[in-house]
Amino acid sequence: RGKFAVVKKCIQKDTEREFAAKFMRKRRKGQDCRMEIIHEIAVLELAQCNLWVINLHEVYETATEMILVLEYAAGGEIFDHCVAEREEAFKEKDVKRLMKQILEGV
Repeated sequence: RGKFAVVKKCIQKDTEREFAAKFMRKRRKGQDCRMEIIHEIAVLELAQCNLWVINLHEVYETATEMILVLEYAAGGEIFDHCVAEREEAFKEKDVKRLMKQILEGV
């Protein structure tokens, strides 16, 4: 759960493939946010050939939400590893690898 969306793990029934469904409200604090969501969709579509960016599989729209069905990426939150106790925290080599992946994605 984030500030603007809720992400739920989902499984395609016929193939049993795992996906992440990102539920985004179209109105936040009385403001129409549909164009921001469409922009996020456009960015994901442009980055489809990038190995370091999550793939967008489907988009659904209800009266109140847009649902982005994304590639499922297991592993948890990066933030949790950054603030973890010594044993579970990222080592320098992990940070180097992570930063390289982030920069290649951007």
